Amino acid sequence: MDRAADLHSARNFVIGQIAEQAERQGEPLSDEQRLLRNYLPSSGPTNWDPEITVLVPRNINLERVCALGKAAYQHDLQVNPASLDWEFAFAAFTLERHPVAGLLQWVGMKPRRARWDGLLLIGTALLPMVAIALLVLNADGGLLLSVGIVSGCVVIMLLMFLASRRIKKQRLKEAVERCRPESTLTRLVAAP
Repeated sequence: MDRAADLHSARNFVIGQIAEQAERQGEPLSDEQRLLRNYLPSSGPTNWDPEITVLVPRNINLERVCALGKAAYQHDLQVNPASLDWEFAFAAFTLERHPVAGLLQWVGMKPRRARWDGLLLIGTALLPMVAIALLVLNADGGLLLSVGIVSGCVVIMLLMFLASRRIKKQRLKEAVERCRPESTLTRLVAAP
């Protein structure tokens, strides 16, 4: 299935769960809260200057939407802990870099990491040390060899960074496929 349909399904699921949680609590969402739920802000303030302190008022409506999302997630975990609906939504939103992914992280969802991610991190940390050791061993060598060692280290680190991003994207695609049960998908696509 295409990513737009996955995103649409995930969005309908999260919006529906927040609305259901508001009904369970006995206080339906206001118009502004519904608008925030449907169109979350994509980012916070980007031009923050520590010299100029600007007080930003609290957004009570956004806080309520986030609290309802957290309560809905926790309620669903208690009712049906084996459900993969929230994981599907989280993977779909994270894959598309959608603002709801931030809301789902706030409610307590965390991306799953492979066991060997720590080894990749250790390898990335050790690579500059290996390059320094090679430079020290090559102290009597020519400048061209030293430049080659440093350039090789930079290229390998860049390739490791790009590979890790590609692996993360592939994992998110696999998570979307793994967590997308057909019954859930048809139910979510049919929802308004």
